[in-house]
Amino acid sequence: MANLQSQFERFHNIIKIDFDDSKPLREKRDLIVNNLRDGLKKLIPISTPSFSPFNQGSYDLATGVEPLKGEDYDIDVGIILNFSRFLYKPVEIKELVCSALQIGQRKVEIKRPCVRVQYLQNGEKRFHVDLAIYSTDIDRQGNEINYIAKGFPGSYEDKKIWELSEPFKLKTLLRSKFSNDLDRYQFRRTIRYLKRWKDYIFTSTGAGRPTGIALTACCYNFFIPQKSYVYNYQNYQYNDLLALQNVVSGMISTFDDDQISVMLPVQPYNDLFEKMTRRQMREMKLRLIYFQIVLNNVIHEYDISTACYKLQGVLGDDFPSI
Repeated sequence: MANLQSQFERFHNIIKIDFDDSKPLREKRDLIVNNLRDGLKKLIPISTPSFSPFNQGSYDLATGVEPLKGEDYDIDVGIILNFSRFLYKPVEIKELVCSALQIGQRKVEIKRPCVRVQYLQNGEKRFHVDLAIYSTDIDRQGNEINYIAKGFPGSYEDKKIWELSEPFKLKTLLRSKFSNDLDRYQFRRTIRYLKRWKDYIFTSTGAGRPTGIALTACCYNFFIPQKSYVYNYQNYQYNDLLALQNVVSGMISTFDDDQISVMLPVQPYNDLFEKMTRRQMREMKLRLIYFQIVLNNVIHEYDISTACYKLQGVLGDDFPSI
Protein backbone atom coordinates (compact mmCIF):
# COMPACT_ATOMS: atom_id res chain seq x y z
CA MET A 1 0.00 0.00 0.00
CA ALA A 2 1.36 3.40 -0.99
CA ASN A 3 1.76 5.89 1.85
CA LEU A 4 -0.73 8.64 0.95
CA GLN A 5 -0.98 10.37 4.31
CA SER A 6 0.87 13.49 3.20
CA GLN A 7 -1.44 13.79 0.17
CA PHE A 8 -4.52 13.43 2.36
CA GLU A 9 -3.29 16.07 4.78
CA ARG A 10 -2.47 18.45 1.93
CA PHE A 11 -5.93 17.80 0.52
CA HIS A 12 -7.45 18.57 3.90
CA ASN A 13 -5.61 21.90 4.09
CA ILE A 14 -6.98 22.80 0.65
CA ILE A 15 -10.64 22.01 1.33
CA LYS A 16 -11.00 23.01 4.98
CA ILE A 17 -12.48 26.29 6.08
CA ASP A 18 -12.55 27.46 9.68
CA PHE A 19 -14.91 30.19 10.76
CA ASP A 20 -12.36 31.85 13.04
CA ASP A 21 -9.90 32.16 10.15
CA SER A 22 -12.41 33.59 7.66
CA LYS A 23 -12.99 37.33 8.06
CA PRO A 24 -15.71 37.49 5.31
CA LEU A 25 -17.77 34.79 7.03
CA ARG A 26 -17.45 36.46 10.42
CA GLU A 27 -18.41 39.82 8.96
CA LYS A 28 -21.53 38.39 7.30
CA ARG A 29 -22.59 36.72 10.53
CA ASP A 30 -22.02 39.85 12.60
CA LEU A 31 -23.89 42.01 10.07
CA ILE A 32 -26.92 39.73 10.16
CA VAL A 33 -26.93 39.58 13.95
CA ASN A 34 -26.72 43.37 14.24
CA ASN A 35 -29.45 43.81 11.61
CA LEU A 36 -31.68 41.42 13.52
CA ARG A 37 -31.15 43.22 16.80
CA ASP A 38 -31.93 46.62 15.22
CA GLY A 39 -34.86 45.25 13.20
CA LEU A 40 -36.55 43.67 16.22
CA LYS A 41 -36.28 46.96 18.10
CA LYS A 42 -38.19 48.69 15.30
CA LEU A 43 -40.84 45.96 15.03
CA ILE A 44 -41.24 45.44 18.77
CA PRO A 45 -40.24 48.79 20.37
CA ILE A 46 -41.76 47.82 23.70
CA SER A 47 -40.33 44.75 25.41
CA THR A 48 -38.00 43.94 22.49
CA PRO A 49 -36.85 40.34 22.97
CA SER A 50 -33.14 40.03 23.64
CA PHE A 51 -31.18 37.13 22.22
CA SER A 52 -27.82 35.39 22.25
CA PRO A 53 -26.23 34.32 18.93
CA PHE A 54 -23.87 31.37 18.54
CA ASN A 55 -22.21 29.48 15.71
CA GLN A 56 -23.86 26.27 14.60
CA GLY A 57 -23.15 23.49 12.15
CA SER A 58 -19.78 22.82 10.55
CA TYR A 59 -18.16 26.05 11.72
CA ASP A 60 -19.02 25.26 15.33
CA LEU A 61 -17.81 21.67 14.93
CA ALA A 62 -14.65 22.65 12.97
CA THR A 63 -15.69 20.52 9.98
CA GLY A 64 -16.35 23.24 7.38
CA VAL A 65 -15.44 22.65 3.72
CA GLU A 66 -14.75 25.19 1.00
CA PRO A 67 -17.65 25.17 -1.48
CA LEU A 68 -17.02 24.05 -5.03
CA LYS A 69 -17.41 26.49 -7.90
CA GLY A 70 -21.07 27.35 -8.41
CA GLU A 71 -21.99 26.68 -4.79
CA ASP A 72 -22.17 29.18 -1.95
CA TYR A 73 -20.93 29.46 1.61
CA ASP A 74 -23.37 28.17 4.19
CA ILE A 75 -23.21 29.97 7.55
CA ASP A 76 -25.30 28.46 10.36
CA VAL A 77 -26.16 30.70 13.27
CA GLY A 78 -28.28 29.89 16.30
CA ILE A 79 -30.41 32.64 17.84
CA ILE A 80 -31.53 31.90 21.39
CA LEU A 81 -34.33 34.31 22.25
CA ASN A 82 -34.75 35.04 25.91
CA PHE A 83 -38.40 34.15 26.20
CA SER A 84 -40.56 31.10 26.73
CA ARG A 85 -42.01 29.29 23.74
CA PHE A 86 -45.45 30.16 25.07
CA LEU A 87 -44.93 33.87 24.32
CA TYR A 88 -44.82 33.51 20.52
CA LYS A 89 -45.93 30.84 18.08
CA PRO A 90 -42.98 29.34 16.17
CA VAL A 91 -43.90 30.67 12.72
CA GLU A 92 -44.97 33.99 14.20
CA ILE A 93 -41.50 34.69 15.61
CA LYS A 94 -39.85 33.49 12.38
CA GLU A 95 -41.98 35.96 10.43
CA LEU A 96 -40.82 38.74 12.75
CA VAL A 97 -37.19 37.68 12.25
CA CYS A 98 -37.75 37.59 8.49
CA SER A 99 -39.24 41.10 8.50
CA ALA A 100 -36.43 42.44 10.69
CA LEU A 101 -33.86 41.26 8.16
CA GLN A 102 -35.54 42.59 5.01
CA ILE A 103 -32.87 45.15 4.12
CA GLY A 104 -31.40 46.08 0.74
CA GLN A 105 -31.15 43.54 -2.08
CA ARG A 106 -30.75 40.44 0.03
CA LYS A 107 -33.33 37.66 -0.20
CA VAL A 108 -34.87 36.53 3.08
CA GLU A 109 -37.15 33.52 3.30
CA ILE A 110 -38.54 31.20 5.93
CA LYS A 111 -37.47 27.56 5.73
CA ARG A 112 -38.91 24.83 7.93
CA PRO A 113 -35.89 24.68 10.28
CA CYS A 114 -34.62 28.26 9.94
CA VAL A 115 -34.78 31.73 8.40
CA ARG A 116 -32.43 32.01 5.42
CA VAL A 117 -30.69 35.19 4.27
CA GLN A 118 -29.27 34.78 0.75
CA TYR A 119 -26.60 37.05 -0.69
CA LEU A 120 -25.92 37.32 -4.40
CA GLN A 121 -22.75 38.50 -6.12
CA ASN A 122 -22.95 39.34 -9.83
CA GLY A 123 -26.26 37.51 -9.97
CA GLU A 124 -24.84 34.31 -8.45
CA LYS A 125 -25.29 32.91 -4.97
CA ARG A 126 -22.29 33.73 -2.80
CA PHE A 127 -23.32 33.38 0.86
CA HIS A 128 -26.36 32.26 2.72
CA VAL A 129 -26.90 32.56 6.44
CA ASP A 130 -29.32 30.14 8.09
CA LEU A 131 -30.72 31.41 11.38
CA ALA A 132 -32.13 28.70 13.63
CA ILE A 133 -34.53 30.32 16.11
CA TYR A 134 -34.69 28.98 19.67
CA SER A 135 -36.74 29.84 22.73
CA THR A 136 -35.60 29.43 26.34
CA ASP A 137 -37.43 27.62 29.14
CA ILE A 138 -36.50 26.29 32.56
CA ASP A 139 -37.26 22.72 33.60
CA ARG A 140 -38.31 21.58 37.07
CA GLN A 141 -34.71 21.15 38.13
CA GLY A 142 -33.91 24.72 37.17
CA ASN A 143 -31.95 23.77 34.03
CA GLU A 144 -32.25 25.79 30.84
CA ILE A 145 -33.90 23.92 27.97
CA ASN A 146 -34.28 25.09 24.40
CA TYR A 147 -36.88 24.62 21.71
CA ILE A 148 -36.33 25.30 18.01
CA ALA A 149 -39.02 26.97 15.90
CA LYS A 150 -40.09 24.62 13.09
CA GLY A 151 -42.45 25.30 10.20
CA PHE A 152 -43.23 28.05 7.69
CA PRO A 153 -46.43 29.95 6.80
CA GLY A 154 -47.64 27.29 4.35
CA SER A 155 -47.04 24.36 6.71
CA TYR A 156 -49.81 22.23 8.12
CA GLU A 157 -50.60 23.28 11.66
CA ASP A 158 -49.12 20.10 13.14
CA LYS A 159 -45.81 21.00 11.48
CA LYS A 160 -45.67 24.46 13.11
CA ILE A 161 -44.07 23.45 16.37
CA TRP A 162 -41.57 24.33 19.03
CA GLU A 163 -39.37 21.22 19.01
CA LEU A 164 -37.18 20.25 21.94
CA SER A 165 -33.55 20.69 20.91
CA GLU A 166 -30.04 20.52 22.36
CA PRO A 167 -28.05 22.97 20.24
CA PHE A 168 -24.91 22.85 22.40
CA LYS A 169 -24.79 19.17 23.23
CA LEU A 170 -23.67 17.83 19.83
CA LYS A 171 -20.33 19.63 19.98
CA THR A 172 -19.76 18.36 23.52
CA LEU A 173 -20.74 14.84 22.46
CA LEU A 174 -18.39 14.78 19.48
CA ARG A 175 -15.53 16.22 21.48
CA SER A 176 -15.96 13.77 24.36
CA LYS A 177 -15.91 10.79 21.98
CA PHE A 178 -12.11 11.02 21.78
CA SER A 179 -9.75 11.75 24.66
CA ASN A 180 -6.81 12.14 22.29
CA ASP A 181 -6.63 15.42 20.33
CA LEU A 182 -4.85 13.77 17.40
CA ASP A 183 -7.62 11.15 17.12
CA ARG A 184 -10.14 14.00 17.14
CA TYR A 185 -8.26 15.78 14.35
CA GLN A 186 -8.39 12.65 12.20
CA PHE A 187 -12.09 12.39 12.94
CA ARG A 188 -12.66 15.95 11.69
CA ARG A 189 -10.53 15.34 8.61
CA THR A 190 -12.59 12.28 7.76
CA ILE A 191 -15.82 14.27 8.01
CA ARG A 192 -14.38 16.87 5.64
CA TYR A 193 -13.33 14.20 3.13
CA LEU A 194 -16.88 12.80 3.14
CA LYS A 195 -18.36 16.27 2.68
CA ARG A 196 -16.12 16.97 -0.30
CA TRP A 197 -17.02 13.58 -1.78
CA LYS A 198 -20.68 14.52 -1.39
CA ASP A 199 -20.20 17.94 -3.01
CA TYR A 200 -18.11 16.56 -5.86
CA ILE A 201 -20.11 13.44 -6.68
CA PHE A 202 -23.59 14.91 -6.36
CA THR A 203 -22.90 18.34 -7.89
CA SER A 204 -24.23 17.76 -11.40
CA THR A 205 -26.94 15.21 -10.68
CA GLY A 206 -30.62 15.54 -9.94
CA ALA A 207 -30.42 13.02 -7.11
CA GLY A 208 -30.89 14.23 -3.56
CA ARG A 209 -27.66 14.29 -1.64
CA PRO A 210 -26.95 13.63 2.03
CA THR A 211 -26.61 16.60 4.35
CA GLY A 212 -23.43 17.54 6.15
CA ILE A 213 -24.96 16.73 9.53
CA ALA A 214 -26.01 13.28 8.25
CA LEU A 215 -22.43 12.51 7.21
CA THR A 216 -21.16 13.85 10.53
CA ALA A 217 -23.50 11.50 12.40
CA CYS A 218 -22.30 8.59 10.26
CA CYS A 219 -18.71 9.42 11.19
CA TYR A 220 -19.75 9.61 14.83
CA ASN A 221 -21.16 6.09 14.52
CA PHE A 222 -18.42 4.44 12.48
CA PHE A 223 -15.17 6.35 12.78
CA ILE A 224 -12.31 4.53 14.53
CA PRO A 225 -8.84 6.13 14.63
CA GLN A 226 -6.59 4.40 12.11
CA LYS A 227 -2.81 4.17 12.04
CA SER A 228 -0.38 2.07 10.05
CA TYR A 229 3.29 1.22 10.41
CA VAL A 230 5.56 3.28 8.18
CA TYR A 231 8.85 1.51 7.57
CA ASN A 232 10.67 4.66 6.44
CA TYR A 233 9.99 6.27 9.81
CA GLN A 234 10.02 3.09 11.90
CA ASN A 235 6.80 4.02 13.72
CA TYR A 236 3.03 4.16 13.42
CA GLN A 237 1.39 7.14 11.74
CA TYR A 238 -2.21 8.15 11.17
CA ASN A 239 -3.74 6.67 8.03
CA ASP A 240 -6.66 8.78 6.77
CA LEU A 241 -7.25 6.45 3.83
CA LEU A 242 -8.07 3.57 6.17
CA ALA A 243 -10.20 5.81 8.39
CA LEU A 244 -12.26 6.98 5.42
CA GLN A 245 -12.61 3.44 4.04
CA ASN A 246 -13.81 2.24 7.43
CA VAL A 247 -16.55 4.89 7.66
CA VAL A 248 -17.73 4.32 4.09
CA SER A 249 -17.99 0.59 4.72
CA GLY A 250 -19.93 1.28 7.92
CA MET A 251 -22.38 3.52 6.06
CA ILE A 252 -23.01 0.84 3.44
CA SER A 253 -23.65 -1.74 6.17
CA THR A 254 -26.36 0.53 7.62
CA PHE A 255 -28.58 0.15 4.57
CA ASP A 256 -31.58 -2.13 4.92
CA ASP A 257 -32.08 -3.11 1.31
CA ASP A 258 -32.06 0.36 -0.31
CA GLN A 259 -32.95 2.40 2.73
CA ILE A 260 -30.80 4.06 5.34
CA SER A 261 -31.75 5.58 8.67
CA VAL A 262 -29.31 7.39 10.95
CA MET A 263 -30.47 9.34 13.98
CA LEU A 264 -29.11 12.61 15.30
CA PRO A 265 -27.39 11.58 18.56
CA VAL A 266 -28.98 14.46 20.53
CA GLN A 267 -32.49 15.92 20.82
CA PRO A 268 -34.70 15.73 18.83
CA TYR A 269 -33.10 12.40 17.72
CA ASN A 270 -34.54 12.78 14.22
CA ASP A 271 -33.71 10.60 11.22
CA LEU A 272 -31.13 12.57 9.23
CA PHE A 273 -32.00 10.80 5.95
CA GLU A 274 -35.78 11.08 6.27
CA LYS A 275 -36.11 13.71 3.52
CA MET A 276 -34.48 11.49 0.90
CA THR A 277 -36.72 9.35 -1.26
CA ARG A 278 -36.08 5.63 -1.59
CA ARG A 279 -34.79 6.20 -5.11
CA GLN A 280 -32.35 8.85 -3.85
CA MET A 281 -31.20 6.51 -1.08
CA ARG A 282 -30.60 3.77 -3.64
CA GLU A 283 -28.57 6.19 -5.76
CA MET A 284 -26.51 7.21 -2.73
CA LYS A 285 -25.90 3.57 -1.85
CA LEU A 286 -24.59 2.86 -5.36
CA ARG A 287 -22.28 5.86 -5.16
CA LEU A 288 -21.04 4.76 -1.75
CA ILE A 289 -20.35 1.26 -3.09
CA TYR A 290 -18.34 2.74 -5.96
CA PHE A 291 -16.50 4.96 -3.44
CA GLN A 292 -15.72 1.86 -1.38
CA ILE A 293 -14.41 0.00 -4.45
CA VAL A 294 -12.08 2.90 -5.30
CA LEU A 295 -10.80 3.13 -1.72
CA ASN A 296 -10.21 -0.63 -1.60
CA ASN A 297 -8.30 -0.46 -4.89
CA VAL A 298 -6.19 2.43 -3.64
CA ILE A 299 -5.36 0.55 -0.43
CA HIS A 300 -3.80 -2.19 -2.57
CA GLU A 301 -2.11 0.25 -4.98
CA TYR A 302 1.67 0.66 -4.61
CA ASP A 303 2.15 3.43 -7.16
CA ILE A 304 1.42 6.81 -5.53
CA SER A 305 0.66 8.58 -8.82
CA THR A 306 -1.90 5.94 -9.83
CA ALA A 307 -3.46 5.96 -6.38
CA CYS A 308 -3.86 9.75 -6.44
CA TYR A 309 -5.43 9.61 -9.89
CA LYS A 310 -8.02 7.11 -8.66
CA LEU A 311 -8.84 9.25 -5.63
CA GLN A 312 -9.33 12.32 -7.81
CA GLY A 313 -12.19 10.45 -9.48
CA VAL A 314 -14.17 10.43 -6.23
CA LEU A 315 -12.76 13.41 -4.30
CA GLY A 316 -12.10 15.86 -7.12
CA ASP A 317 -9.10 17.52 -8.70
CA ASP A 318 -8.14 19.26 -5.47
CA PHE A 319 -6.68 15.98 -4.29
CA PRO A 320 -2.90 16.31 -4.92
CA SER A 321 -1.59 14.34 -7.86
CA ILE A 322 1.61 13.33 -6.08
